[in-house]
Amino acid sequence: MIRGGLEPSRYLLPPAAYWSGDWAERERAALFASRWALVASLDELSRPGDYATATVGDSPVVVVRDDDGTLRAFHNLCRHRGMKLLQESGNVARSIDCFYHQWRYGLDGCLRVVPQRREQFPDLDVTQWGLRPAGLAAWEGMVFVHPDPSPPPLADTLGELPAHLGSCRPGLLHQVARERIEARCNWKLFVENHVDVYHLWYLHQESLGGFDHTRFEHRHVGRNWVSYEPLKGDAPRAGVLASGSGVIGHLERRDVLGLGAHLVFPNLMMAAAAEFFATYVAEPVAPDRTVIDLRIRADAGADGEALLGSLRSFISEDVAACEAVQAAVTSSSFEVGPLAVDHERPIMLFHRSVLEALEGAP
Repeated sequence: MIRGGLEPSRYLLPPAAYWSGDWAERERAALFASRWALVASLDELSRPGDYATATVGDSPVVVVRDDDGTLRAFHNLCRHRGMKLLQESGNVARSIDCFYHQWRYGLDGCLRVVPQRREQFPDLDVTQWGLRPAGLAAWEGMVFVHPDPSPPPLADTLGELPAHLGSCRPGLLHQVARERIEARCNWKLFVENHVDVYHLWYLHQESLGGFDHTRFEHRHVGRNWVSYEPLKGDAPRAGVLASGSGVIGHLERRDVLGLGAHLVFPNLMMAAAAEFFATYVAEPVAPDRTVIDLRIRADAGADGEALLGSLRSFISEDVAACEAVQAAVTSSSFEVGPLAVDHERPIMLFHRSVLEALEGAP
């Protein structure tokens, strides 16, 4: 008998979804090629010439602050021979230059210099060959890019999720740490682990043992997922995700005494604690490889390294579990049994969203 009238929870994806190159290509086209992606923090883009790069689906993009202080997003490709222009992040001072043939673009994306233009490109109209624009949006101090220059609003992707952050306002915080973590597993395993309530009692009995999992609240809001769990008995904060950093000043009591975990479908995860707000994006790089782009926001002056250590304490446990499943998923005897009716139901709903997105994909 299913408690509360819920239908049985069950795995909806086949094992091939976690190792097949064909499946990964369908996901790339349907889930990742055209979407809003978190690529930077406003802290990283404060001065003219500051830039950050990323790849959204198969589109290299760059965000840069121009001479007037305006943020702009472009496809990170020279219009001459398609050369990738910028790497990682940094500051380019006054222009974006292609090292191959020295075509030069202003921070506004306009083509400014073409060497030997009169002799070799006599009919070139430079006004037609600026960098291709991309979609740009900022939310709570975080910068998002979309390959389409006129995409649907970022608010459509976030949906109702911002209303479930409680008193936490990430935009009032600063990025104090960032780390990219390599995981030998399919990206979906890491997302499934994030929305799995059942494992908290066991995998994280030490690292998250101070929280009362019996009072875990969670629900889907559209394709996204939100949750909250309190400390045991309104216990003091000491010893729970201890980081050496102070509690965020603007939080209300409920959020000081609890932990939020959220998902923006398909792969942007969030954790909101008393001392920090963290995002970690599961970026697929191969069917069995994922890079987790972890960013931590906190009050000015917070100890970023200590906070990073706190998050590593349970993320490393999650990575180890996901890698162990990945190591077995290609076995002919691999199968997934029944899921916990409440605590693992979010996995089934995540699967449904993936399958809906894949409908009609080649």
